Amino acid sequence: MKKPLAIADLFALQTVSDPQLSPDGQWLAYVVTGADLERNVYDSDIHLAPAAGGASFQLTRGPKRDDTPRWSPDGQWLAFLSGRGEGDQLYRIRAFGGEAEALTQLKNGVAAFAWSPDGRQLAYLSADPPDLAAEERRQREGDFEVADAQPRRQHLHLLDLQTRSTRRLTRGPFHVTACCWSADSRRLAFAHQPTPSAEDLYRGGLSLVAAKGGRPRPLAVGPGACTSLTWSPDGRWLAFLQGKGWLEQVQLRLASPAGQLRQLAPRLEDLGAGASLAWAADSKALYAAVGQGTSAHLYRLRLSGRIEALTQGLQVHGPLSLGGERLAFLRQDGAHPPEVYTSGLAAIEPVQVTRHNPQLSARWVAGKELVHWRSPDGTPVEGLLIKPAGYRAGRAVPLLVCVHGGPASVYTNTFNGNLGERYPHQVFAGSGYAVLLPNPRGSAQYGNTFRRANVQDWGGGDLEDILSGVDALVERGIADPKRLGILGWSYGGFMTGWAITRTDRFRAASFGAGLSNLISMYGQTDIPGFMERYWEAPPWEEPGLYLARSPITHAGRVKTPTLIQHGDRDLRVPLPQGQELYQALKRRRVPVRFVVYPRQAHALSEPRMVRAVMEHNLVWFDCWVRGRKPKGVGA
Repeated sequence: MKKPLAIADLFALQTVSDPQLSPDGQWLAYVVTGADLERNVYDSDIHLAPAAGGASFQLTRGPKRDDTPRWSPDGQWLAFLSGRGEGDQLYRIRAFGGEAEALTQLKNGVAAFAWSPDGRQLAYLSADPPDLAAEERRQREGDFEVADAQPRRQHLHLLDLQTRSTRRLTRGPFHVTACCWSADSRRLAFAHQPTPSAEDLYRGGLSLVAAKGGRPRPLAVGPGACTSLTWSPDGRWLAFLQGKGWLEQVQLRLASPAGQLRQLAPRLEDLGAGASLAWAADSKALYAAVGQGTSAHLYRLRLSGRIEALTQGLQVHGPLSLGGERLAFLRQDGAHPPEVYTSGLAAIEPVQVTRHNPQLSARWVAGKELVHWRSPDGTPVEGLLIKPAGYRAGRAVPLLVCVHGGPASVYTNTFNGNLGERYPHQVFAGSGYAVLLPNPRGSAQYGNTFRRANVQDWGGGDLEDILSGVDALVERGIADPKRLGILGWSYGGFMTGWAITRTDRFRAASFGAGLSNLISMYGQTDIPGFMERYWEAPPWEEPGLYLARSPITHAGRVKTPTLIQHGDRDLRVPLPQGQELYQALKRRRVPVRFVVYPRQAHALSEPRMVRAVMEHNLVWFDCWVRGRKPKGVGA
């Protein structure tokens, strides 16, 4: 049998992302990201390949991040963002070689950009400079901060590529989050929200502004988070994704410059706020990647209302791009990292273009099996099961139950590497564990009713969904009921902490950036409105409900050895949430280990810290679930 993957193998992987076809569809630009453990950064570079298949080559090099490649309309240049200067700056490079040149040198950097269709200008987003009066006050009185005072907003600017002159296009009490050009290069559409605060995410909207300047004109699309803006080639429609709240599904909508609105493909389950959209050249259809259950597929959505599925199976497809008569997209599954595929538009016949991790062919790599069960109240639930290396049918093995965050997230049939990951599913399986990835009620991609089914009920039906999944695997003879562990991050951490107050069946638990006290969480998090939406009231109106569903309230019942992990700069679920549970378990002499990761927010950003989180979990579960003597970094 081939040797399973170790944590070191995960950090040797390259992650392929952001495929971008040239305007004629002949060339493909994409991004390759790898972990540089020596410098403790994730480094990315831009690569090029013939779109029909063939040898690729690396276009950018260097110790700093290069990403977001976008072709000029004539296909001669690639503009991209790079961390080579102070913050992220805008660069361009000739598509087939040469030195990259800096287009901006802004103190506040560049957050996003877009080529004008005539190729003469680049629109970009950059944060406002510090307020001079505030800086003078800081020098005079001290560097204290007043909450919510004078937020530094981001605005829209234009760069003329011939003269290299720049001018600001928007100003005012709003924060620009995305932009796109009209086909005639005369106007821009932009998404905005009142401030950069996450609390204002769903209070935004869309506006139009002339490229020559002037007062922006709002489009009457209603409040919401607007993303993936793209203007049709004929100029008639602006397509965008809109999310109207923490609990609402993302909708694909069309807006005309005159203000007419349409919703496209209302029957599709969930496009995801960051999904890519691409117009057909004749402006009669949109191409999109749509998540459904544990998969994601490519669709052609005709403005006539006809919906055509272009891919099928258990894989995850997207994001995508169009160029000429060709489509490019990522494809992956549980055993295969994402790679770029291309196909002609007339008939979808995918051709794999990139192959960036050939070393995996010499290793045992776990796939993900789709599993189904019913919760005690009859609710159908599904998830993904990873069986351990060398598994033989009928042999019960240790099981780790990994709960996703959100709650409106979802486990899909993707490959779990090191980029953006916290838990090494492949390594768990390679070392003898089965891993269950359940999608309990509250998960996305199963319809709006299922998504909203845990409102005011965290730890109720959703926990029953998870525990019944464990029961199903025990009944099938896969899971050993005496060797069970549970782990999760964010809401998954909450569910882990809640589960160990309800049952002693788990031999060990890992509470990652979890919510332990829902009342104090409301006052600490940067999204208190999220809490109100799920609990349908602030804590001063329903203190009993918040307390009743807080793990800290029931900490006196916990006997399960628990690993607590938290980043010290987490604003979403702040560090005191982990500290509260730690103090309670420590006081009660429950075996507990509390690890704080410096400089880390809710999402981990440094590969060494990601590696440490993985290693700590592996050692913790080996010790408490399998009875192995702890050693190494997690001991």
